[in-house]
Amino acid sequence: MMCLMCLAALFVVNVFLAVTSSVVALANIPRNGWYDCPLITFELKPPSKDYNATAYSLFKEEKKRISRVFTQCAVFDMPFCHNDTSCTPAPGKTMPLFVKGMPASVEGSKKALIMLEGGPGVSSVSLEWIMDKLHRELSGEFHIFTVDHRGTGRSGRLDCPAAQALSLGSRYGNDIALEEVPHSKDLAVLIETEMADYDVYLYGLSYGTMVVERLMHFSPPQVKGYILDSICADHYEPEGTGNNQMFSNWDDDAKDVSQHFLDLCQKDTAVCGKLLGENATATLFKLYDRLDANASACSAIFYDTLEIKPSIRLRLFFFRLLGHYDRRKFIPTFAARLERCNAQDKDVMTAILSKNDPAEPSLDFDSMLLQDTIVYSEVWQVPTPSMEDMQQQFLASPMALNDPDKVGSYCLFTGSNSSECAPWVDMNVPPWTYTPDKYFNKSAAIPIGVSVLGLTGNLDHVTTSKHARRHFNNMKGDNKKLVEFPVAAHGVIGNTPLSDNHTDPHCGLLVVADFLLANGALDAMNLTCMDKVQPLNFDIPDALALELFDLDGGAMDGKMHNPAQDAKDYKSKYTDMKVYKSKYTQMKVGVIVLSFTVVGLGVYAFLKHREAKATRGKYAVYEDACTGNAS
Repeated sequence: MMCLMCLAALFVVNVFLAVTSSVVALANIPRNGWYDCPLITFELKPPSKDYNATAYSLFKEEKKRISRVFTQCAVFDMPFCHNDTSCTPAPGKTMPLFVKGMPASVEGSKKALIMLEGGPGVSSVSLEWIMDKLHRELSGEFHIFTVDHRGTGRSGRLDCPAAQALSLGSRYGNDIALEEVPHSKDLAVLIETEMADYDVYLYGLSYGTMVVERLMHFSPPQVKGYILDSICADHYEPEGTGNNQMFSNWDDDAKDVSQHFLDLCQKDTAVCGKLLGENATATLFKLYDRLDANASACSAIFYDTLEIKPSIRLRLFFFRLLGHYDRRKFIPTFAARLERCNAQDKDVMTAILSKNDPAEPSLDFDSMLLQDTIVYSEVWQVPTPSMEDMQQQFLASPMALNDPDKVGSYCLFTGSNSSECAPWVDMNVPPWTYTPDKYFNKSAAIPIGVSVLGLTGNLDHVTTSKHARRHFNNMKGDNKKLVEFPVAAHGVIGNTPLSDNHTDPHCGLLVVADFLLANGALDAMNLTCMDKVQPLNFDIPDALALELFDLDGGAMDGKMHNPAQDAKDYKSKYTDMKVYKSKYTQMKVGVIVLSFTVVGLGVYAFLKHREAKATRGKYAVYEDACTGNAS
């Protein structure tokens, strides 16, 4: 579920990793390709023609143009084990590395950009549309590539139902562990074989920043610049400082950003201030208390229909909205409608909160098993916080996502014997984590002749700006620049709009393009578009309310364009989604104990895989991040 967060460990599934003592000759890396392939793996969802005819027309033109874009794909057979890694050798085994490329249109170009997604455990599919936009802004001067990192998408996706990797009878058994280096080594090999005489730049988004940060330790001579967007810090402060970027304390960071958002909201006295008053945070907490106490007619939406505590569901719901620049402006309006709660408000909010959006097809390329392995190996507090601690963090934030049941998962994955893991300590389940490599918790120095551009949004609730600043302070070297966007959300490259036209490039993308065209010269960059980024405002056009939430007649007073289903239909749809109920731990712990005792870790992993997939489909909780879509 924290798909969205970013984190730090650069996997590299030992399923795939390994270090053989023998050096694999770079010239012997087999390649299957290049073959023509479509730019977009999964068809993009168009805006509704009925709601916004102009946007629909522009989208159709863009789709037609994209269909003519020339892209190629290849799969490289990477060593199962790279030098300078530690894993169980598997003679004769290789790991696939899927690469999609858009060749430069400038003849003889020797410039390349490699783009990496986050998660951890997320494929490169969501970067494909950015690939195309960058190619145009760069006037075809660069070859642009996306890569599915090991264990995701088309690069040997790690998934229990198919590979039975976690089952006690697995083919590889407990030898399938993970560490970060092999993932970065794959990139180094790709660069040194396919781009040996190129000037190469790397772009990492969210967890992808961890991949390029790790690669910086190896300093391939071809690499001239790094671009870190929505940064995962790779260095941790001493225990107890409260300044570390961990999955286990994600809601502490979410608290800071959501409160900052609400502070900006209350300053907008024309719209948001009228809805939530002079202290928007206090108003939201009072609403939660009133709904929880069943003191509002709208409490029935949660207790009778969704079967979940109101303050829990709303924190999750508002957290999801906060990550989208066009949806976050609805937060004060929806809170105000729940507070007012007339008959139409109740119908509208029941429909919106109960909507079951179909899962994105790209989620089938992600690996939750890989994400959990990395998270519990490298980006979880040791000793683990208790379930109660994590629940308190969740409740202290106006908007949040973390799940206290992750503590049980951590205990089972690691085999920890800490006091918080007492309920699981006698399970005798083989640990499913790895020992971090020698580069763990060490910020790389910037290589000579290389520059680093960082992008961060002050309203990024997944990879917060405070960690980006800390990372840049720890990074040794002066040839670096951190650019902060005051109202950008997670993924600056696609969350800094300059107009209402969704097909126009965003400022973050223009800044990246300018950095590349300037050959990484930070002082030569043009940042003037930052002054033109659309400001945070809470004035919602009727057309936007109709397009995003099917509201006919405006966000505050509109009704559902398509009448809501009967409440009992919603109830039947959501009875399997009782997340964070008041007794949330007891039942799930019992299920975990039973599944592990009877069938072993493989069954548990499959259930967690299915649960995570269902959660992301129903709550549209990111897709990336670094710790966990965004992206």
